[in-house]
Amino acid sequence: MASEPTMLELLRSRLADLEARQRATGGVAEGGFWASLSGRMPSASSQPTAPSTRDRGTSSGTADGMGSGVGDMNGGVDGSLDGVDGVDGSLDGEVDGGVDGGVDGGINGRGPGGGPEAWLGSHEAIAIEASLGLGLGAHAESELTAAAERVAGQRRALEVTLVTIITELVTRGVEPPAGLSRTDWLRSHDPSLTAGQAKAFVTVGAALAQARWARLRMLVATQQVTVGHAAQIIDFDTRVRPVADSDDLTTALDDLTTQAAQLRPEELARLARHHTEQVRPPHDEDKLDRGRRDARGLWFTPPTATGMVGLRGILDPEGAAILKAAIDPLSIPCPETDEQGRTVTPDERTPARRRMDALLTIVQRGVASAEGVPTTDKAKVVVLIDYDTLVDDVKGTGTTLTGDVLSPGVVRRMACDAEIIPMVLGGDSAPLDLGHGRRLFTRSQRLALIARDRGCSFENCTVPATWCDAHHVQPWQAGGTTDLTNGALLCERHHTHVHQHDLTATVTTTGVTWHTR
Repeated sequence: MASEPTMLELLRSRLADLEARQRATGGVAEGGFWASLSGRMPSASSQPTAPSTRDRGTSSGTADGMGSGVGDMNGGVDGSLDGVDGVDGSLDGEVDGGVDGGVDGGINGRGPGGGPEAWLGSHEAIAIEASLGLGLGAHAESELTAAAERVAGQRRALEVTLVTIITELVTRGVEPPAGLSRTDWLRSHDPSLTAGQAKAFVTVGAALAQARWARLRMLVATQQVTVGHAAQIIDFDTRVRPVADSDDLTTALDDLTTQAAQLRPEELARLARHHTEQVRPPHDEDKLDRGRRDARGLWFTPPTATGMVGLRGILDPEGAAILKAAIDPLSIPCPETDEQGRTVTPDERTPARRRMDALLTIVQRGVASAEGVPTTDKAKVVVLIDYDTLVDDVKGTGTTLTGDVLSPGVVRRMACDAEIIPMVLGGDSAPLDLGHGRRLFTRSQRLALIARDRGCSFENCTVPATWCDAHHVQPWQAGGTTDLTNGALLCERHHTHVHQHDLTATVTTTGVTWHTR
């Protein structure tokens, strides 16, 4: 821990640096101002006495109010009229008279209007005293409030200064030293910056080097739009540009830029989400598919105080279909059962927990397991698409069982890579070449049931198809056939419900309706 003399020397050094910088930038202050601030700092050998009563209206200095402080006990050295020797007078006064003698004589003992604000104004005086860690008890509340507001404005001006410098460095192609990223470089010089704040400076600084952001650059430079708001607008453009119609994107960016000046950060974020949902895709499907792939992203948040790490990602329909098809079969509830298959302990994990566990299982199998680890056909993507759309390139789309919409080009490419199972539908949307009689539903029949029911067939149930059982509407042991017209998908809960209440169903080529017998 630093000793008292060392801390005092640091304060004096900082004060001298502030004075030198003020004079170097053309600032004007009478010598007595800086001398008076020096006088407020006790010397290393001073011994504090009982607190004295401060009276800013009582002068204990020379006639012009620039002299040195007078000690409480033995008095200080007389300060000169021009204030140049006030530092020595203050310090000498403190040696004999203690801390309060130096403070009262050096700052408060000047008569009416004799404080630092007499030269620089109360705001500047408060800022300098605060930067030195000195007490501000002598200032009025109104002065402190006004000073806080002024410093806050100066902080915003410094943000503009920093981002403008970064823009110039980017324009010149200057890279940060020591191989650091620009974000890490900024944080190494200002540890108070979070990763997000530093990234905002870098994002805005790099973008404003481009001519197309000229309007936003002007608004940032004139402090009408903050750096944080500008970063939100630029991030929106980065996310949406690959998949948005150019005219729609221009309109959205104009609105965000116009509204940013009067919106709080959370309000601007909501407006950005609104425009993200409203912009339409470009008319060229191939361009749209390429743009969607380019817009894929995965982000990790820094660990929280409890060590948890956030995960955020965005996927194109193709990527989403692949990931969902891989995760769903592994995220089915897995209760503990006895030898007869009866549930002993239910799976108490939430659906979100099961999905994350499934994702980690997939990754572990892929990167940490030996060769030959088994996989399951349920991880394949099932896409429903009309035959004419697939073969003849007729306008249309393919739909996965999880609701993701794929263009015909994507379906054809995925089919060539054997990543999907194309379920080609005929003109009446009836599955082709599926089904034959046996007790258990075949894999092809199950796929046909999935294509028809899309999930649990019980009304208003949202359990996905990959979590469902294939149920015989008329029990097989009672003569029911293993046929699509006698089959329906049911989740575990509704499968039990149907058996308990002896329900039956009306099955058509487009769906299932459950009712009593």
